[in-house]
Amino acid sequence: MTALSLLCLFALPQQNAVKGSPLTEANGHLTTTVGGLERTGASAKIVPTTNPAFAKALQVTIGRVSPETNWTQLTLPVVGKIQRGDVLMATVVARGWRADGKPARAEVLFERATDPWTKSLTHGLVLSKNWKEYIVPFKAAESYTSGQAMLSLRLAFGSQTVEVGELSVAGAGKGQSLESLVEFAAARNPISNVSVAFDTKHPRQTMQGFGGNFCQPRYGSTEAMDVVGRYALQNLRVAHARVGLPLNDWTPDPGVYKDDAQAAASLRALQEMSRRKIPTVVSIWEGPQWMLGGSREQMGRVLDPSKYEACIEAIAAYLVVARDKYKAKVDYVSFNEPDYGVNFKFTSDTMRDFIRQAGPKFAARGLKTKFLVGDTANGTSVISYNTPILSDPTIKQYLGPIAFHCWDVLSAPDEAYTGIANLGKRFNKPVWCLEAGHDAQLWQKPTPWASWENALRTAMAYERTLRLARPSLIDYWTYQDNYPLVDKNGPRPYPVFGVMKAMESVFAPGSKVLAPKAPTGDLQALATTGPKGRFAALLVNAQGPGRALLSGLRPRASVRILTSHRTKQNVVKAAKTDAAGRLTIKIPTRSVVTLVSTP
Repeated sequence: MTALSLLCLFALPQQNAVKGSPLTEANGHLTTTVGGLERTGASAKIVPTTNPAFAKALQVTIGRVSPETNWTQLTLPVVGKIQRGDVLMATVVARGWRADGKPARAEVLFERATDPWTKSLTHGLVLSKNWKEYIVPFKAAESYTSGQAMLSLRLAFGSQTVEVGELSVAGAGKGQSLESLVEFAAARNPISNVSVAFDTKHPRQTMQGFGGNFCQPRYGSTEAMDVVGRYALQNLRVAHARVGLPLNDWTPDPGVYKDDAQAAASLRALQEMSRRKIPTVVSIWEGPQWMLGGSREQMGRVLDPSKYEACIEAIAAYLVVARDKYKAKVDYVSFNEPDYGVNFKFTSDTMRDFIRQAGPKFAARGLKTKFLVGDTANGTSVISYNTPILSDPTIKQYLGPIAFHCWDVLSAPDEAYTGIANLGKRFNKPVWCLEAGHDAQLWQKPTPWASWENALRTAMAYERTLRLARPSLIDYWTYQDNYPLVDKNGPRPYPVFGVMKAMESVFAPGSKVLAPKAPTGDLQALATTGPKGRFAALLVNAQGPGRALLSGLRPRASVRILTSHRTKQNVVKAAKTDAAGRLTIKIPTRSVVTLVSTP
C-alpha cells in the first residue's frame, strides 16, 4: 500500500464568550513562585513580549525528565465561592517548544487544594512556538469556599521551555451552558492545515483487539453479568476479558474457600467467557482481613511475607475450581495496581518474591496460569516498577505480558508511554493496557457517562495509548455498570458506546497499526492495514471543524465513513476514492471519524 496523506483546511470567524467574575488574582502567573524548579533542574523568569495583549510573560525552562508531571508546576489559589455544578472557564495563553524543537506540552487542572485533590478539570495542552489562547470550560465537581480550590499548570514534560501570558479561571456568566461553551472554545481553534502520511512500510503492533473489564462481583455483586455486560457481549466484538477475583469473599477464613455469592458470580463470569472462547485474566483487588489486615478497601496495605503461602494457596484453589468445575482456563493473574496499592501494595522486590513462590505452586496444581508483569495504575510507573521484575531470571518462566492502565495518558509525557513500547521490545513481551480510560476520577463528576465529552476523550485516550505505548490489546474500564457504555435502564447506548464500536472496527484482531510519519498537530490520526488490502483509519478532532483530503488510497475504492460529534452520532456515509485515489471528508467540531475500506 502506498503512503496515505491527509490535509485539513478550514477558516472560522472569531466569537466572544461572556465571562463572569474572575476567581484568580489578575496576573497571578507573574507574581506567584513556580513550585518544584529544583526537582527538574528548571528555571523561571519574567520576560518581555511583543504580543500586544500583554507586555510580560512567565518563562519556565525544564532541564530534565521527571517521573511525574506535577514535579514542576504553577499553582494559583482560587478565591470566591463556588457551588458544585457551576460552569467555569479556565484560560491559558501560552507557547512552548521542546529542546529538540518539537511542540511542548503542559496540563491545566482545577482541583481541591488538599487531599484527596478532587479534580474538576484535567486538560492537556500541546504548545507551538506561536502564542495561542486556550479556553477550557468545565463544571465544578465540588463546592468550595475561598482558598479551598486551586488552578494549576503542570510543566514537567521533559526538557522544554514554556511561556505563559495568562493563567486564570472565571465564572462562565449567566445563561451559558457547559455544552455551548465547549463548542465555542473548540470553534475558536479550527484544525490547522495538517498533512498526514501514514508509514505503511513500517507497521507496528498486530492487534489482538479490544476487550473489557467484567469486575462487578469484586464490588459486591452476586450476579455474573449485569444488563450493561450482557449488552456489551451481544453488541461488541469482545476479544478479551479481565475478571475480578473477590479474594475476601472466596476465602473469608484461613483455609476456607466458598464457591458462593460474589466468588461464585466471578467464576460464572469466567465460565461465560470460556463458553464464548474469550481469553481471560483474573485480577485481585480486596483481600480478607485475616490475610491483609487493616480495614476493608483501605489503600496501601502490605501483605506480610508470612502470609504469602496462604494467599498463593487461595488463588491457586480459585483457579483450580475455575478450571475443573466451571471449565474456564485463566491465562494470567495479577494484583490490581500493586505499585499504587489500591488494596494490596507490593514493591518490585516483594512482587518478585511472591511470584517466585507462587510459580512452582501453580505448576504443582497443573495450572498454566502466569503472572502479568505490573498491571500498574498508570503508564508513567511502568518502567521503574516492571524493569526489576522482568530482569529477574529466576521468575522469567512465570511471567506473561507487560500490563498497565492508561488513566494518565492524556497528561503523561510522550517519553513515559514510548518507554512502555521500548520495554516490551527489550524483553520481548507483548504490551497490554488492561484498564483503558481517560479519567480515573470521572465518577466524581455529575452525570458524565452520557456526555459527548466522555466519548471524545475516550477516543483521544485510545489513540494516544495505541500510538505511543503500542499495546496489542486494550480492555475498557468497564464493560459493566461501572463507567458504563450504556444506560442500564434501556439499555440505551451512550455516545461512548458508538465510539468504541467504531474504533474496534479500525483495530480489528489481526490488523497492523500504522502511525503517521510526522506530528499531526491538533488532529490525532492512526491507521491499520489488514488482509486483501483492507485499510482503516481513526481521526480524532478535539478542536474546530475542517475538511480532510485523503490521498494514496486505491483508485475508485469503496470506503465506509462513520462520523460522530456532539449533536449527531454514528452518521454513516458510503464514498469512493477518485481515479487518483483521493477522497475529501468533512470533519466536524470535536468529532471522531473512522474510515474502513470495503471490498
